[in-house]
Amino acid sequence: MHTFVYMLMVASLLGLPKGKAPTVPGYDWASPKKRAAGPADPPPVAPSVVVDGFLKHLQSSDQFDAKQVAFLVEDRAERDDDDLFGFVDESLALISPEYRAALDKLDSEQVAKAADAFEVLSRSDDPYLAVAAANMAASAMVEREEIDRCLTMLDAVLKQHGNIEPYTTAADQFRFMRGYCQVHNLEYAEGYKTLEDFIKNHPESPERLRITARQILTELDRRAPQRIGDVRDIMNYARRKIANRRLDDTLLARQDEAVNLLEALIEEAEQQEQQNNNGQGEGGGDGGGGGNSQGNKPGQGASRSTLPQGSGSEGALRNLRAKPGEAWGKMPAREREQVLQTLQRRFPSQYRELLEQYYDQLAKDAPSQ
Repeated sequence: MHTFVYMLMVASLLGLPKGKAPTVPGYDWASPKKRAAGPADPPPVAPSVVVDGFLKHLQSSDQFDAKQVAFLVEDRAERDDDDLFGFVDESLALISPEYRAALDKLDSEQVAKAADAFEVLSRSDDPYLAVAAANMAASAMVEREEIDRCLTMLDAVLKQHGNIEPYTTAADQFRFMRGYCQVHNLEYAEGYKTLEDFIKNHPESPERLRITARQILTELDRRAPQRIGDVRDIMNYARRKIANRRLDDTLLARQDEAVNLLEALIEEAEQQEQQNNNGQGEGGGDGGGGGNSQGNKPGQGASRSTLPQGSGSEGALRNLRAKPGEAWGKMPAREREQVLQTLQRRFPSQYRELLEQYYDQLAKDAPSQ
């Protein structure tokens, strides 16, 4: 009975109406699709193509300092094509004071302020700046469990600029974070599609990201809809939304769904318990005959309320199919932190070197000018 009591307590604590709640638009709990429809995400663009396009973008604009642009063009010429991964981000730290200030906040562990600053920059009309800032903001937001805020930002960048692959050498980070946020925002089919495309398109992505993506896809494959695992997912979703003060109609609808799922599971288990009790009261004879394992006389039923054994048992309720993100949640804290660091610390320590080179070059040029 402990499972019943627990679920009833959760439902009562929510304090929500018990009527049949309308489902959230866009998701069918009873018969969900594994993968969302729509075109697959594109593969990444070669770093050399991204960087050369970025430099042309800088040269064609009068918004940037000509000396800084010339320095970046020269720096690109001295690099091999396999040494271009962080070039765009390092360059943005040089030519954009706002981007550099946000990186400094992240580097000094001011995660909340960094997230705010990068989010503002993600709305830029400059696609290179917007995508780079979105990548940085995403890591900070996920660290703070601001999942829906992160997903809203990433989707806004895609809506404004289209596919992000031509504008970044870190498309893998953008796609991984979007898929991760979709799954934890209960958009299972969309998250499945994004992470499946991530695995296919980014074989060279950091192994920690690929392992986490595979774990989530495995959990989605094994997911049993409309069971207690869905209730846990909805409750975690609600907890995050409330903690981040993001209260809206979608949150209320999700909470209603959790209560309705709980009630349905309780009713199902109670019916199975009753059937089992009825079966226990049908044993024959006074001795050790069938069905009366607890010493009751035939026809008396069980002396105490018990959950049925077999397909409807408490063990079946607790034998939960893996829920999306469960392996990530069970990952040791140090390993989770390493995944976040893989995302969050790919650039900040590198941009300072480029800045030092630039200012050294200015100092060398100063006497002749």
